[in-house]
Amino acid sequence: MIGCIVTGHGEFAIGMTQALTMIAGDQEHYEVVPFYEENSLETFEDNIGKSIASLRENTDGVIIFTDLMGGTPFRTAMMQASEYDKVEVITGTNLPMLIEIGLGRIYSEDVEALAVQAVQVGMQGVQHPKLPVVADEKENENELEGI
Repeated sequence: MIGCIVTGHGEFAIGMTQALTMIAGDQEHYEVVPFYEENSLETFEDNIGKSIASLRENTDGVIIFTDLMGGTPFRTAMMQASEYDKVEVITGTNLPMLIEIGLGRIYSEDVEALAVQAVQVGMQGVQHPKLPVVADEKENENELEGI
């Protein structure tokens, strides 16, 4: 099994985890490490480090999901992850990727492959759908515009 850590600014990690739990159920070997403005960087670094160490003892690897590339949670995760083997960091986390990995990580032992899968699913989850315009509505709009 691959362990997961979700981190980000403010309530990001907590909100994402609540949504994940609502859809995919409780998550085993999963930790939430929020970064709050009022907390010291040292405390946050310590919290991330402890979470990685704890999960590495009980899993085949760890993926750390962060909110924003270049932000403190991302930079801290990258620095802490560099001290371990089989720890991957992903930034730009979204709910589709957490659901996919939350459901599939139980049977996975390849943390790098799972990280790649998470990114692919996350990219597919970003869409810009539109409802089709009904022809009658379009004609009525044109009449109102004087066309």
